[in-house]
Amino acid sequence: MLLEIGIALVLAKLAGYALERVKQPAVIGEIVAGIVMGPFIAGKLFGIEYLSPITEGMGQIGIVLLLFISGLEIGVEEIKTAGKKGMLTSMFDVSVAFIFGFIAGYLLGYDIRTSIAIGNILVATSVGITVRTLMEMNALHSKVGELILTVAVLDDVLGILVLSFTLGKGQPMMLLVKVFIFFLIFLMAVFVISKVKDIKFHIPRFALTAAISFAFIFSALAYDLGLAAITGAFFAGLVLSNLPQRRRINEFTRQMGEVFFIPLFFIWVGASFDFYALKDMGPLVLLFIPMAFIGKIIGCSTGAKLCGFKMRDALAVGVGMIPRMEVALVVVTTEITMGVFSEALAHQVLAATILLVIISSLLTPVLLKVVYREEKENKVEEQSG
Repeated sequence: MLLEIGIALVLAKLAGYALERVKQPAVIGEIVAGIVMGPFIAGKLFGIEYLSPITEGMGQIGIVLLLFISGLEIGVEEIKTAGKKGMLTSMFDVSVAFIFGFIAGYLLGYDIRTSIAIGNILVATSVGITVRTLMEMNALHSKVGELILTVAVLDDVLGILVLSFTLGKGQPMMLLVKVFIFFLIFLMAVFVISKVKDIKFHIPRFALTAAISFAFIFSALAYDLGLAAITGAFFAGLVLSNLPQRRRINEFTRQMGEVFFIPLFFIWVGASFDFYALKDMGPLVLLFIPMAFIGKIIGCSTGAKLCGFKMRDALAVGVGMIPRMEVALVVVTTEITMGVFSEALAHQVLAATILLVIISSLLTPVLLKVVYREEKENKVEEQSG
């Protein structure tokens, strides 16, 4: 087990760095490292069947830390100041993306619960690729760039809420009661933290230990109430985002997570990749990936257009929201552990999501530059006319 973790961490770092060198997300390299360590490569060469349950368990801790960091970085205040345009666009984005995912599942003949689960996967957005592309184009601080960043913040929140509402355990009425209880506890925690945040403790590094403990306890609370553990982790981050030690907690958690736990999660995702699933997933991929692209473009573009953006700018916002990354993988693995998919379908959906991550990461910069190029050409023609 120790040898396995040691090799996994080194491979994840090297593969992630290699992908960054060719201007691709490090997470893709970590997934590739997991594929190498999985049963289809290392298994064939060295007789390894699968990563140990302990490594998988540490990867699950990585999910919790990843969502906790996300909540810390977004913060309650940033959600409050996101603005009406961001909220409207995000609501269209999440709704349309979810509907397109649900339709894809329905057309493939899956039951309602499975179709809902596919819709949840398509809600997630990761704009790291988009942000870097906009920076290269000196367009990050344009109205398009600012709206994309705002919507990305709200998408994480709404995506977690959609996952909790649609796939929570229990009867719908009882689930609503449990969700209400959870958010009541969340609001109480925000209030309590606001009152005690200036209290100083003389125990070395107590704030860091207490913050991590709070993230795990809040995750366990969410899970016990029938929600996903990642929901608790995310909202735990929001609760602590108003602390004076927020930056210190964030840096400590990020360092601990990115060096050890989070790469193990993506290693596990890659090791779970089933190459045999590829031969049977033709219809799934033919609907899943196009629906993922179309849903985001239509949802975000409609929202941006209603907010007063020109059609070309609105389209740029839609294209910029296409990429899926960490959250999509977290959602699909959470759904798998919840037993939403049959074993065979689980492998296919995970493989399709990994392909979506890779394809959306590669195509978004190209599509975004095409949209902006066309926009610039139109402006030149208008000026010459």
